[in-house]
Amino acid sequence: MSQFSDFLAQFNEFLTTFFIILLLLVFFYGQNWQGWYAGQQIKKSLKRLNKWKKHGINLIQNIIEPRSSEGITPREITEFINKMLDFFVIPPSQLDPPIYEKLRYVMSYREERLSQLIKQFLPNIDRSSLATISALLNATTEIHNLHKKIRHNLIIGERTKSYLFLLSSASDLTQMMVKARAYRTALDSFKDKQPIGDSIGPLSVNEFIKEIQKNNRALDLERNLHERSNGIYSSEISYENRKCVCLRPKGPDAIVGNIGEAVENVIIELREKNQHPSIVITVDAMTRLEGEKLGTVAQGLGIVIGGDSHNMIEKFQIETLCMKESPSIPFEAVVCRESLEEAVSPMSEPIKLAIPKIIRTLKKIIRSQTKPNEIVLILGIGNAIGVSFE
Repeated sequence: MSQFSDFLAQFNEFLTTFFIILLLLVFFYGQNWQGWYAGQQIKKSLKRLNKWKKHGINLIQNIIEPRSSEGITPREITEFINKMLDFFVIPPSQLDPPIYEKLRYVMSYREERLSQLIKQFLPNIDRSSLATISALLNATTEIHNLHKKIRHNLIIGERTKSYLFLLSSASDLTQMMVKARAYRTALDSFKDKQPIGDSIGPLSVNEFIKEIQKNNRALDLERNLHERSNGIYSSEISYENRKCVCLRPKGPDAIVGNIGEAVENVIIELREKNQHPSIVITVDAMTRLEGEKLGTVAQGLGIVIGGDSHNMIEKFQIETLCMKESPSIPFEAVVCRESLEEAVSPMSEPIKLAIPKIIRTLKKIIRSQTKPNEIVLILGIGNAIGVSFE
């Protein structure tokens, strides 16, 4: 019995010593261990981002190689793609009021310049391949920039041995990797030219037009189609004695177009005829929060154009045009709830099922907010990839 008591005493002493040593290790080296673990998580994410970036580069190479001139080597193609991935735009100063005009100029010139650089490298490229390469480059560039940012944070944290900085960087990884994973999904969508979640705006407006055309056999949409700006087309239809001017980008290429410029052209044209839109209705995908049902259709006020600074410029442009008209033009929005990853992935069934609901909401707004013989502007916002007008 005494031997067992001695064993318990020794065991308790061992446990006490072990926990004291463990507490001391945690106290003095716990932060180091957490920093090391955060660094390993960052390195894993960097490997994944690098893999996704290489996938994007390979897709672009596969499109460029058959269309490149004789004498261009695979190495030159890779160098060209890497050069395009590092192409950047310096935002103008935000200290003075004309920031909008500067941004509008810089962002529109950016798209034009990117197309010029691709055409210089591939002089005989067709419009469809140009749109596909541009879309793939934009998605791969997003992954490339996220990779550089995460790698920068890792190197700074390891060089300065700032474990708090590494922990802070690791905490931002979740959102950054969600964004990167969405663009990785977009690469295959752009390659296959499938309608994506973000195509809901152009597709819904297109289906609305087809429904009206079905009920009005005299309407010839081919003759009724006009290009209003780069990639944006308009169709005029009549719904319950209202003149509806429907604007949306034309697919099946990955075209978003400049909706702000198109709206400006339409309003100026109507103004010259002493006509005035009674309302502007925008249809687009909108960020879905976790817990919200995918494909939910909601109605609200405002100009809904989601995305980067280029889209914000167009949003500001349309808002300004509506407010400057006399009387000012009210604007309403119809949205389909979907996350970023769902917006750039092939269109899922819940999003497709939202189209009839969007059309019913459009009709309800037109009937309730306008009167016969008035003019309605309907804007289908989004990427028209896989969306044909036929």
